[in-house]
Amino acid sequence: MRTVVNEYPKANLAALNLGVNPGIFHSGAYAINELIRPASVILTHINEPGTEGGKLRAKSKTAAVIKQLRVPAHLAISGRTMEFDGEGKCVSGC
Repeated sequence: MRTVVNEYPKANLAALNLGVNPGIFHSGAYAINELIRPASVILTHINEPGTEGGKLRAKSKTAAVIKQLRVPAHLAISGRTMEFDGEGKCVSGC
């Protein structure tokens, strides 16, 4: 993952699909922090009510993952469009 995603194409933005596997919450944070090292990450398919009224629920698994990440994390919320620049930094909708 480090070579294929970080060192060769130098990905600046990652989408982390948390899905139904509870282990991905911790291994996904490790992959983002140590292997991929993007400028930002979008969390998708969190498989829990991670937001309420468009805001992160403080006691959710998603919030626990965000605390582990060393890069800005953005929630994929229906009906909201996010825009990122070529460096992977959010410029709109985040």
